[in-house]
Order: sequence, then structure tokens, then C-alpha cells
Amino acid sequence: MTKNVIEVDPAKFPWLDLNRYTFCMGAESAGILYLSGQTASEFDPAQGRVVCKGGLLDQTKVVYEKLGVALEAAGMGFDNVVQTVDYIDPTALPQYRQTAEIRRTYLDDSPVASTGFCVERLLRPDALIEVSAVAMNGGKRAIYPGGERSSNLTYAPGVEVEDIIWTSGFIGHEMVDGTRRYPPETGLAAGFSYGSIGQVLAAARAGPGDVVKSLEYVSPQGLIQYPETTQVRRDFFGGFYPALTGIPVNRLIRPDGLVEIEAVAVKGGEREEIRVPEWEQSYGQLTRSPAVKKGRLLHISGQSSLDHATGETVGGYDIVAQTEQAYSNIARIMAEGGYSMDSIINTIEWVAPNGLMDYRNVGEVRRQYFGDSFPSATGVSMYQILGRPEQLIEVTAVAVV
Repeated sequence: MTKNVIEVDPAKFPWLDLNRYTFCMGAESAGILYLSGQTASEFDPAQGRVVCKGGLLDQTKVVYEKLGVALEAAGMGFDNVVQTVDYIDPTALPQYRQTAEIRRTYLDDSPVASTGFCVERLLRPDALIEVSAVAMNGGKRAIYPGGERSSNLTYAPGVEVEDIIWTSGFIGHEMVDGTRRYPPETGLAAGFSYGSIGQVLAAARAGPGDVVKSLEYVSPQGLIQYPETTQVRRDFFGGFYPALTGIPVNRLIRPDGLVEIEAVAVKGGEREEIRVPEWEQSYGQLTRSPAVKKGRLLHISGQSSLDHATGETVGGYDIVAQTEQAYSNIARIMAEGGYSMDSIINTIEWVAPNGLMDYRNVGEVRRQYFGDSFPSATGVSMYQILGRPEQLIEVTAVAVV
């Protein structure tokens, strides 16, 4: 990578041989650190293979130990963490609330924006939880619209460091006679989610036009009506569309929740939408931008096997060929903005269940685009890919430029 992106691989990492992987434990640039998703995986000499041991609480402790080692290698600590995302195996959901005490042990009273949801499964078949994190140098401020922090929560609605705002995931709901009501309409639920995000932004003296990234996690029962969210985004963003990815998940933490949305915003500075001229027929009517740059951050919408110039998918049912197209799209966006792949600091690879068998082979595609210097990364299995049935993978990316 170029000198502005620093790979963070701890000198001592007793769980795994890090040289085997096409990602680093963390990547830091301009004081922003993205940590790869961590499970409790460790090499077991007795079995001669990598395994995840114990129940959910045991595994969560190991995950946070790993995150702590990676943070220390970057010269940071848990008080620098601004966001965590918990990817939960559905079988672990009954115990998930108990992980709050482990979060308190490591994060203490440091405010963190957080999102958690059930994936279809984790890449490690014996893994019950995976956690990714973002940390920053600088003074951190919690954002609590309309009140103070509840003692029952281990996260804040939003966190602000310098000019960047990170929001927690919000499951769309309304309060009726003091009780949370989760509407049965996906569009209405998304409207409530963006309403909560709007409150966080307003409390930080920002607005929808400052949002550079939005991730929408959609439950299976919310997928049929998901197209209704298009008008919600038109109303909320008013034409200043962020990089956006819709992720069908196994289920949300709330069983009757339909959509959960998290966002990243940057205050001040010039907002730049990176659009590729030959892709206008693909993106022209969408309520998302291929990529948005504001301040130091450049976020890229999820890219799949779709060739935006032709409107056709590439690669058939070959996940390697599909991944090549996805990263080719990302490289095209970076080049259009005047940047290179060297500035990519983090990727998330969302894999459909029927793409898992050959997923390990996509590592060679990452070598093709990143050489031997890799960004941080997370890979999880989603419920399906939004789009066509043959699509097996979608990749989101962020750069610091």
C-alpha cells in the first residue's frame, strides 16, 4: 500500500498465523483505524486445524482479546473505538444479551456506536459471533438526542470525533402509549429508522446531506416491500444520496423488526459524488451514489457481478469471476475519482449461502488488486444478494484519501 495506509498486524498474535490471509488485522490512515472482523478462531495443534471453542460468552471474550491486541499494535485502545458491528449466528441469539457485560468490561464507559444482527451464518462453521470495529484518534463525544445515556445500554446512538459522526443501527419503530411498535410495512419502518438517524445528525449539528454511507439491513419478511424504501430515501436525502448497500439478513435482534439502518456522516468540507459516465443507465434512477467523498472518507456502494455499462451480470455462478467484476467496479470508481486501490482501508464481502463452497478461492482476486499489502476485511454470509438469483457476492469498500 501507499505510505498513507498502514497495515496493522500484531507482532505477537497467538491464535493464528496471519501470513495465511489476504487481509490484515487492521488498517490505519490519517488517524482512522478499521479492524477486520474477529471470531474466536484459533489453531488447535491437537486437531491440526483452526477451530472456535466454547459457547457464545467464551467466544466473545476471545474476540475482544483479539481486538485489544490489534488496537494496541496500532497505538490505540478501547477508548478510541467509535463503532462496533456484531455479526451473530442465529443459534447464539438467545444468549446474545449476556454479551453486554463483556462489552462493559472492555469498553467501560467509553461511548461507542453499535449495530448487531443475525447473519445467515459465519464463515467459520463453529463461530457464534464476529465483531468488527472502527477506532479514531482524537476527542470522542457521545450523541444522545433528547436525553442522557441509559444505564442499561452499552452503546450510544451516535459518536462524534472531529468531523466524523458514526451512528448506531436503528430498527424502525414508533412509540405508541409508551410502547415500542414495529410497523409491518418496510417503507414505514425505514422512515422511522431514518428519522432516528436524523435526530442524531441534528444533535451533532449535521444533516442528511452530510451522510456519506448508509447500510440497510433487511429481514426476510421485509424484503418483499423493500422497494418502498426508495421514496423514503428520496424524502430524507433530498437528492444528496450517499453510498448505500442493502443487506438481506437472517433476522434482526427484534423479531418483528423489518429494517435496521446505520450511517456515517462527515461535517463540513466539500461533498463529492463519484459517478462513472458510462454507468448512468444503471445508477441514474437509483437513490444511491456509486461513491461519495467528504472530508477524508470515501465510501463505495456495494458492488456485485453487475457490469453497470451493459446492465448484465458477469461470471454465471462462478464466485471468483463475480468477485473479479465486483473489485473491477470498485477500481473503476476509484480511478474515476482520481484515486488508486492503495487508499482502500476496509472491505466487507457479503456472500450468499450458495457461494460459500468456493469462497476461499476469492483470495486470489484480492491479491490481484492489493498485491501483498491488504486492507482490513470482514466476510459474512447474508440471506441472499439483492438483485438476480445467480449473484453470489457483494463487496462494500471505504477509503481514506
